Amino acid sequence: MPSKFAEPSASDTTATQELPFITFPPFPKPPPGVTLIPFKDFRARGIQLFAEVVGGLNEEDMELDALGIPTVELRVKHLTDECKSNTRKRKRKKKTAAVDGAPARKVPWYEEWEEGEDLRITKGKFDSNISHVDRLFHAANDFRVNRTWPPITAGVGQLWDQFRLYVGLLVNPTVYRKPSKDGEADDDDDDSDGPSNIHINTEDTSGPVPPTNDPARSAYSVELDDRDDDEGTMQAHKSDLEEQREEKLIVFLNNPEKSVTIFLSSHMREQGLIWSERNLVNAPHLLSFFLNFVLRNRVLPKASHERGIRSALDIVELAKKELPLTYKIGQALPDVFSDGCKECFGRKGGIEWCLDDGRKVDDLPAPVDATITVIDQHGAETEIVLPDTEETALKDAIEDNVDMEIQVTDMRTTAPTQQTPLPAGGGATGDTEGWGSVGSDTWGAIGDGGKWGPADDNDEWGADSAPLSFAPEVTEPSWLSPPPSLTSLLGPTSFPLTHSTGIVESSTRRIRAIHPPPKDKAKIKGDTAEMVEDELERRFARVVMSPWGREESDIPKPSIRKTSRGAVVMPDGEVEGSGSGKPHNPYEDDIVLVVEPAALDTLSLGMGLGGLWVQIVRGEMEADDEAPKKSNAKRGKKGKGPLDELSGNYWYLEELMGIFPSYFMSRENAK
Repeated sequence: MPSKFAEPSASDTTATQELPFITFPPFPKPPPGVTLIPFKDFRARGIQLFAEVVGGLNEEDMELDALGIPTVELRVKHLTDECKSNTRKRKRKKKTAAVDGAPARKVPWYEEWEEGEDLRITKGKFDSNISHVDRLFHAANDFRVNRTWPPITAGVGQLWDQFRLYVGLLVNPTVYRKPSKDGEADDDDDDSDGPSNIHINTEDTSGPVPPTNDPARSAYSVELDDRDDDEGTMQAHKSDLEEQREEKLIVFLNNPEKSVTIFLSSHMREQGLIWSERNLVNAPHLLSFFLNFVLRNRVLPKASHERGIRSALDIVELAKKELPLTYKIGQALPDVFSDGCKECFGRKGGIEWCLDDGRKVDDLPAPVDATITVIDQHGAETEIVLPDTEETALKDAIEDNVDMEIQVTDMRTTAPTQQTPLPAGGGATGDTEGWGSVGSDTWGAIGDGGKWGPADDNDEWGADSAPLSFAPEVTEPSWLSPPPSLTSLLGPTSFPLTHSTGIVESSTRRIRAIHPPPKDKAKIKGDTAEMVEDELERRFARVVMSPWGREESDIPKPSIRKTSRGAVVMPDGEVEGSGSGKPHNPYEDDIVLVVEPAALDTLSLGMGLGGLWVQIVRGEMEADDEAPKKSNAKRGKKGKGPLDELSGNYWYLEELMGIFPSYFMSRENAK
């Protein structure tokens, strides 16, 4: 039979002409030393469970077949994918390593998902006639199944349900109930005479859903109100839920970027998800996997949808960085410098608690303490002060919201009526100053005989202290820890004598620039105040804070406290307060926050900080009412530093009340 291939021409290279043209049969002979096993003699072999380790330490994790040949690891992971060779030796090795050396690093769930994630696809191609809503439902179901989800304690499953509720992929909220001993879910309402709770499948996706062995899913249930027994009422309620779900899906499909931005900012804040560090890490990673899954499988083929999803992925990548930083900033600020200034100059503000009718707590009449008289068996009368109603109510309200035991401190309390004598040889008596020295903000005056005296007429232990302060229960007494002091940072300094406080502003500001301490800045020669300011510039970092620029749900407009000193520009353009120089405009002017250099690792440009900002001014402003001026002193040969344009603008953070990512968006501004 003639060959189907053309014969090589003379113009071909010599190497090409030497290649033989192989046809079968006859079959070529095997190379020397190789024996081919006929198919009739072939026997299938499995994997060696207890093979001898012939290589290094890493060879223990290598899976070998019966012939000693290493197996090939698949890119797509399955539940049963694990090394089956040397099982006992590997476990013994891990146990020894945990005792002798450092424990092995636990791989996060999102790093495990990244392996082979680019190979995950939907079960089938979408028909062109299927709507975008149905496509998204199918994609959400395909994304969930055949994937190893972290345990329920990791909170990833709850975040996935929260996102599906937000975009309209899930109608009914899921409530986790701890199974009881008899296998049924616990019922919080033990006294209810109504019917038992109805358990409904909460997976709201179209198409059949394959069964799962996840124990977390079996513990989810949906509780319906017993009063919705009427079929018409339930149908109407179901129709409303369907309409709301469709509206949410339309919002997500029309603008995925805006929808994801709201979810990763104001929605997580409204749902209380920002108070857990794991949620701040898991939420952006989870959305990144889902959006890439939708983009990779072309679930939404329109170009506008792809552009929106890619823009949403940019927000997600930004959230991976900034959301965990919000937790770290809350741990780092206010820093030691700000706490030291607060201890030095005193508190200039506090949290202003408001009631529903707009009245502040300070405007309410002082409650009257209830007392009872107890007569013991000897006939002695003892007056007992009942707990303050305001303190008890506030404590109960906070414990109900934070789900933990708290201790309310610095509240208005009543001094004890009985007088306890001081131990002999201890304390001070008469006019000698001590723990009980006379004053309106002390624990009580010492009377004759060295006894604790009654409190002042206002029945307060420190009328000038902070209005409210909350702290968890601690085992170590607070008086054992020294108060924050500027001496630990500046050493013996005249800073408290040369400077005081100026403007006190409550607002949310955005990080505009971050300047670490200059390394080549020489000391100046000038008066005491200028040398103190130069010391601040050389020792501390400075962060330029700009106004946020808009008023949102959790970001109120700037306000000036009553303890402020200096001229301020009000929203209507009028200037209030006295002082020469340029008045401070909280809506336009930048401020410079002085912080420790260690706090710079937690800050990122664009992020917002809401709090109480206090200006540091020179002390002579109080006497002659002058505005702070830039330093005119001469420097050494190295000349002026790179931050001299910011000299004279110093602020510290007394209270941190809110932390916002740079992309923060509320629902009101999104409309």
